[in-house]
Amino acid sequence: MQKQILYAVAFLVLVMLQIFLLDNIALGLYFHPLIYTAFIIMLPLDLKHIWVMLLAALMGLTIDLLTGMGGLNVIASTAIGFMRPMLLNAAVGHNTATDDTMPALHRLQAKNLAWYIILMVVVHSLLYFLLETLSLNNLHHTLLRLAVSDIAACVMIWYLVKLFTEKIIIK
Repeated sequence: MQKQILYAVAFLVLVMLQIFLLDNIALGLYFHPLIYTAFIIMLPLDLKHIWVMLLAALMGLTIDLLTGMGGLNVIASTAIGFMRPMLLNAAVGHNTATDDTMPALHRLQAKNLAWYIILMVVVHSLLYFLLETLSLNNLHHTLLRLAVSDIAACVMIWYLVKLFTEKIIIK
């Protein structure tokens, strides 16, 4: 029960960080890190697939409702919720045991966790930014926005995952 409360708090904190902090930082057109994907990344690895997809959709819906977006976050979040097992397998391989329930540094190697975060963030951002523009005319601008935003998001998510899984959950 305590872990569910911690995940609910993480959900709220990530929504608030995204809405009130990162969406209001004006560092140019290309800086738009989407750190709320950290919630989907931090979900337990043994959580049933349907729950991952529902929680991912709920996260996207919450962000969409609070920002007035037309469903971009729901689509991108649900897609990475659906692709999570495939992306985890691509990043980590078949060496995750059934008792490895949380993607944390003490359970996964740092390299594997980094690849997992990078894959999740890149796939989410790629869907989000391509659906946002709905055009390939300015693909170089979209790719530059993707690169700048993803680098910032990956760094922030790395530290958020480290803080959440090693400092909060473990204690």
